[in-house]
Amino acid sequence: MPFTTPLALLGLLFLPAVIAMYLLKLRRDEAVVPSTLLWSRLVADVEANAPWQKLRRSLLLLLQLLLVIILALLAARPFLERPAGLARDIVLVMDTSASMAATDVAPSRLAAAKATAIDALRELPTGGKVSVIAADRSARIVVNESGDLGRVRAAIEAIPVTTTRGDLGDALELASKLAARSGDAQILVATDSALAVTPTGRVEAPIKVLPVGRDRKNQAIVALAVRTAASSVTRSLFISVANLDLVRAARRLEVWGDQRLLEVRDVMLDAQARSNVVIDDVPKDVSAVEVRLVGADPAVTTAPDQLAVDDRAWAVIPPQRTRLILVVGEGDPYLETALSYLPDAELFGEAPATYGPATERRDGRPWDLVIFEGFLPATLPRSPMLAIAPPRTSVLGDVTGTLKGPGIGSLDPDEPILRYVDLSTTHIAEASKLTLPAWARTVIPGPKGAPLLYAGSRDGLPTAVLAFEPRRSDLPLQVAFPILLANLTGELLGGSVAPTGAVEPGDPVELVIPPGASGLMVARPDGTSVDLVPGSSGGAAITFAGTDQPGLYTVTPIVDPAASSATGSGGPSSSPRVSPGASSLPDDPLAPVQFAVALFDVDESTIAPGSAAAIEALGTTTSPASGAGTAPTERPTTHDELWVPIVLLALLALSVEWALYHRDGLVRIRRGLATRLGRRAGGPA
Repeated sequence: MPFTTPLALLGLLFLPAVIAMYLLKLRRDEAVVPSTLLWSRLVADVEANAPWQKLRRSLLLLLQLLLVIILALLAARPFLERPAGLARDIVLVMDTSASMAATDVAPSRLAAAKATAIDALRELPTGGKVSVIAADRSARIVVNESGDLGRVRAAIEAIPVTTTRGDLGDALELASKLAARSGDAQILVATDSALAVTPTGRVEAPIKVLPVGRDRKNQAIVALAVRTAASSVTRSLFISVANLDLVRAARRLEVWGDQRLLEVRDVMLDAQARSNVVIDDVPKDVSAVEVRLVGADPAVTTAPDQLAVDDRAWAVIPPQRTRLILVVGEGDPYLETALSYLPDAELFGEAPATYGPATERRDGRPWDLVIFEGFLPATLPRSPMLAIAPPRTSVLGDVTGTLKGPGIGSLDPDEPILRYVDLSTTHIAEASKLTLPAWARTVIPGPKGAPLLYAGSRDGLPTAVLAFEPRRSDLPLQVAFPILLANLTGELLGGSVAPTGAVEPGDPVELVIPPGASGLMVARPDGTSVDLVPGSSGGAAITFAGTDQPGLYTVTPIVDPAASSATGSGGPSSSPRVSPGASSLPDDPLAPVQFAVALFDVDESTIAPGSAAAIEALGTTTSPASGAGTAPTERPTTHDELWVPIVLLALLALSVEWALYHRDGLVRIRRGLATRLGRRAGGPA
């Protein structure tokens, strides 16, 4: 029998020491007594304890010798050799996407996958190495080529489940590159195969799937939106719930607003179908809502389905306020008329000659949108902006000339700014020839790659550039003009410190730093917070990537004392050119705002286990360094240590020794129990 640490067998040298303890004479203390009459019985004991007495038969001695042998064997770590079931180098891919939190396998699919993976690594050959990859939205290496299985097991146990959409293809591509470094490699994938994104790339290594999961019972909130009535008086919630199971389900919707229960609604969900629910008349004082999908019977406390992360959703209700729009130009009646019909907007005008730093704010409040018509100032304001026919090159784009009678190119049907906009009969007399900047996307293409309208986010500020003046075209005479302007200003006015729509878990968000702030503090749903500062002095936006927790995030601007004192003076106010109504009180740009993170992903909420064979088919049948048709590299054997039976044998020996040493006490206890049981059986005398 081979041993891992054969030097530990030197512990067998303790066997003679144990025997010697039974052979040596017991030492006695000398004492003077008046007579030996009463001590005659001690003669036999004295004879029995003579030096180097004859070794007598003793069960305790045998047990103690056996115990020494067992402990020496345990320290030597004996093992049995057998053929290894895995390649020499293993790349383990752990699926940590949201579906792995399903509880159809107790306590969760990820916990079961960890146990399965650790058990599979017992087939690793002697001297083999393991790399571990955690796979969700993107792949990350947890362990890289480690031969310490204890460290590998600890790293696997520490991998957390995420709430994000999974992309196993990215992890398999990384695993293929790690496997290519070895001549004998194999990829293990611990997954439920319930993939939101199906991998398609070829993997140059054999793949073996360790499957987990068996059921598909799940209902999920897949959409949540706030709708404001045309009158801007009432607000409603639109909720879409999907039943991804094969049987009909009864669930209950709870609508909470600012931590108080607003409404409860029971819904019946057909199998493999959606149900839409509308909650009307959301109170005006509610700033954020939470929708919970719970069981139909409130007395039942067990989980109504097997995935909890998609049973809650959040939405931030945008505050109703009047938006301030400043138009800097000589005046275009077509443009002003179209802007005057925008809801909740107050329009102001300023001549180019009088525009300056004093007019960049209105009563201490920054403009929600600044429109430059045929004019650009030397310094652009830190506000959302629309530039119409810019006369010169700037950070908004390079002006390289003039286009005469430019035609409109092919339009993208999925472009949100062109929704319900028909430009098929539009003619343009003249436009600026622009070069598309890196921060923008083309909305209306022109001739030879010169865009006629583009939009994007410039340093965190929504910005758009229209290459032609509306009055130098027949666009203002068409129905498409007010619709196009409403869609365009809607995108530009949507920019705020935080995004207004729900963010998917793990997606980075761009947070705008308002004037008067030096940075932002973001409070997560679990109560922790992080301070963010721009990467460069004067930066207008910060990218925040810590959106892994579903829930509400609160963004609080960090006030810059120097900037706040400077912005307190409003300066001269621009005169209103078109005023549809009285302006509301100025909003505080430094007030905290919120944004929501929720998993609205039908594919990820579909927890039905997929095909493991389809994943294994992506791999090859030979190792990366082995050519087609060549025999795989000869693998070493693996070891199965025998410490478990040895430990059990040691415990048994200790138990028998203890029982023999205390046999008199055990006999008395047995007799006492027998006497008591006999009295109870016989009854009172």
